[in-house]
Amino acid sequence: MVCSLQLSAQSYNFTNYSLKDGLPQSQVMVIYQAKDRTLWLGTFGGVSNFDGKVFTSYSKADGLSSNSVNCILEDNQRQVYFGTEVGINVLKKGKINTIFSGKNVSHLLKDKQGTIWGVTEHKLFKIEKGKLAFYPLGGLYVNAINADQFGNLYAVVAEKGIYQLKNNNWVIYQELPAEISALSIRKILFDQKNRNKVYLLTYRSGIYVVENGMTKPFFKNPAIDTYYALAQDNKGNMWVGSEKGAYLIHKNGSFIYFNAENGLSDNQVNEIFSDAENNIWISCFSDGIYKYEGDAFIRYNKFKGQNIAYPISGIAADKKDNLWFGTYNKGVFKYDGKKVVQIDNPVFKDKKIYFVYADRAKNIWISTYGNGVWKYDGQKFSQVLKPERFDNSCIGEDSEGGIWINGLKSSTYLKDGKIEKITGFEGYSSCIFPYPLSKDSVLLGTSNGVTLIRNKKIDRTFQIKALSHIHILSILKHGDNLVFATLGDGLITWNLKTKEIKRYVIANGLNSNDIYSLATDNGGNLWAGTGRGINKLTFNKQEQRYDVFRDHALIVECNQNAIINYKNNILVGTISGLIQCKIVPPGQNKKSPFIHIQQVSVFHKNDRSKDLSIDLNRRNDSFYKLNYSQNHISISFKGVYLTNPESVLYRYKLVGIDNDFSKPVPNTEIEYSAIRPGSYTFQVYAIANGQQSNIEQFSFTIVPPYYDTVLFKIIAFLVMIFLIWLIFYLIFKTRERKKYQFEKLKLKEQEKIRKQTAEDFHDDIGNKLTRINVLSELLDKKVDGAEKDQKELIRLIRENAGLLYTGTKDILWALDPHSDNLFEILVHIKNFGIDLFQNTGVDFKMEGVLPKYQKLHLSMEFNRNLTLIFKEMLNNVLKHAKATQVLIMVIETDHHTINILTTDDGQGFDLDSVERGRGLNNIQTRCKRIKSTFQISSTEGKGTTTTISTRIPVTK
Repeated sequence: MVCSLQLSAQSYNFTNYSLKDGLPQSQVMVIYQAKDRTLWLGTFGGVSNFDGKVFTSYSKADGLSSNSVNCILEDNQRQVYFGTEVGINVLKKGKINTIFSGKNVSHLLKDKQGTIWGVTEHKLFKIEKGKLAFYPLGGLYVNAINADQFGNLYAVVAEKGIYQLKNNNWVIYQELPAEISALSIRKILFDQKNRNKVYLLTYRSGIYVVENGMTKPFFKNPAIDTYYALAQDNKGNMWVGSEKGAYLIHKNGSFIYFNAENGLSDNQVNEIFSDAENNIWISCFSDGIYKYEGDAFIRYNKFKGQNIAYPISGIAADKKDNLWFGTYNKGVFKYDGKKVVQIDNPVFKDKKIYFVYADRAKNIWISTYGNGVWKYDGQKFSQVLKPERFDNSCIGEDSEGGIWINGLKSSTYLKDGKIEKITGFEGYSSCIFPYPLSKDSVLLGTSNGVTLIRNKKIDRTFQIKALSHIHILSILKHGDNLVFATLGDGLITWNLKTKEIKRYVIANGLNSNDIYSLATDNGGNLWAGTGRGINKLTFNKQEQRYDVFRDHALIVECNQNAIINYKNNILVGTISGLIQCKIVPPGQNKKSPFIHIQQVSVFHKNDRSKDLSIDLNRRNDSFYKLNYSQNHISISFKGVYLTNPESVLYRYKLVGIDNDFSKPVPNTEIEYSAIRPGSYTFQVYAIANGQQSNIEQFSFTIVPPYYDTVLFKIIAFLVMIFLIWLIFYLIFKTRERKKYQFEKLKLKEQEKIRKQTAEDFHDDIGNKLTRINVLSELLDKKVDGAEKDQKELIRLIRENAGLLYTGTKDILWALDPHSDNLFEILVHIKNFGIDLFQNTGVDFKMEGVLPKYQKLHLSMEFNRNLTLIFKEMLNNVLKHAKATQVLIMVIETDHHTINILTTDDGQGFDLDSVERGRGLNNIQTRCKRIKSTFQISSTEGKGTTTTISTRIPVTK
């Protein structure tokens, strides 16, 4: 049964899509695959686009000229053309328009330059600027057109041969024998492996092949009346559609006939199509379309007329490798490699069987409804346990060879003729597994987790908390993991070393979260029979987790513990018979899924009227710029994997926000809200059955508001710095102004005090000095002239009083606020010089004293020090210089300084040898006080020049 592919028991796996799945009409006449890997299906009820899950249909109500669609083509702009019985329609931007009407169009094809060619009423045409241009080929009758694997176009012309399109002209490529060219040739097909090999499908005369100029028959079956379809798969095998089923013709000449007996349909096959993933699609009259899932899974439900399409409750192999399997309603069957026989024993026949089990000695154990448990040792049956209130539903063998048989609420231990019963565990028993703690320890899987039995007693200290209140249906040790099959909770693994728990559910690739049976094959793969098919899992050592594969998904409900590794094939018991799973599926070029971004929706933050939708099917890889208010984006995408659409998962990331791709998820739409301004690239790819698709991406930038630009931030920073500086500047200026006002008030107060002091000083001291002079004059008159000493004293009193009066005048002048300007100072110095050198024989002059200097107000300290400097200097000239001329010149420079030069024509002196006196030191000290410089130059016999250079500290 398992080894031969020719047994009548085999039923191949086809997936059927019909009206109940969304197909608009059950008769599919043409199948075409677009660039996005979706299928376009032309029917008598319109056209439909199929992505493996959903049908999107169009009919006359949507703009089609007719619901009868004969041919389909997609152009280079991704516009889809439909050839109907009354013209040509084109689907563009979701709308259908008509470009030709009135005649039946049977073929549409595209050449290398993207020009569309077609056939209407056996006449050849091409579409130029939206209109049809006909090429009559000398009035010949065109039956079919097609392209080779390189995109070259060919046409089959009746009673002539095959023409090829070269440089926009149709030239003869291969003449055909008259008896062949006169036949009704429906289709031309070029071999994918051999470019010189061409197949011709005729209406009633079979398939012919043209190779190296020779034409000969390829396939003709007397059972076929009419030939409708022809295709080639990726292995080079040919497929032929007939009025009743389809034929798979292998390269060695053998063939398989597919019909209702082995998974297909008995109806007429209109079209066979091999898609980009190497799937074979077959359209059957009134049955929709079928996808051939290959022979990775093969159903066995009949053996030479023996029907075994029953629910299978257990499978086991005996000492002679005979296969035993029990059913839920028809007893026990045995297969010896040649035939299937029902065990003709009244204990089992037509009875409900709970389990069929083989121990390590290959004895067969069978639990049957109402008749207890039986054992077959290869010779005879013997009853082991008599029937009880509850039937026994599971069995296992520990490492010592003890047999454990479980009922609902008890576990029975059998060894060496002894029987022990253990009760008291929680829940209802559903499976048993030898647990390697001791030789006779076992784990019970129950409706309330797991229970450990050790030394024939329940060990209540043993717990796996993650399994509490979970219904365990099967347990298997796989590597370092214990694998638990559960009802509704998927697969749960418990690592015996690390005690780590991991869970696998539909989101991880399982067909269902209800897991009924577990087994391992010779390659170390784990197999799980689920409520919706069979999954193969491989352990990824690097990531320490299982990868789930769902190649050629077969939707079928498996039964509990009905699974076995038999002759390097996994046999699974289902509700409708046995299924064989090939451990190593036939070699094929696995194709990856294909993904494309369908649409990007952009939502405005404040104004819904500014929302927009971007159709990326018609983009030119643009980098979209969005306003900062358009920062809520929804991106929808679709991964097409016709091989197994249910297995498609997606990983995505937004470069600029996400560091890595997301975990695999089934979502086909993702939203990003409140995206910050910047440049981003959305990337997404699909994964299915370990295959990764292309990475599709969409790039966009969100333009920041003016207040969020770098330039604005720089300007704002500078403005902020300026404001901070301005604040400090204003604070400083305010303090300065207050200080200035305070100083001004202080100066005014000082001026008042000085003025008052000067007046008081003048009235008081001046009067007293005058009185002293008067009294000294009176005293001088009264003293006799002979009294010289007294006269000298009186003269000294009068002289000192005069000097004091002169000094008093200087003090009064300094105290007077009207003296606080440069002009008054210079005049005062000039007057002092005139008075000093009067009657001394020295000619004194002062030049450069200008009235404008009255506006230069100076401090009292400056006045006092500058006056004392010149008094000291002029006194020194009078005492030591022996000069005849003294000149003081006031010179204003361009650097806002005033230089005061004092020049005499005295005897001069040597600056290097002269000893500096106290007078010069005083002059230099006073110059520093008023922040002025003092320079002196002198030459013996040529006089002396001094220069005082000062910046006038002006006050207001």
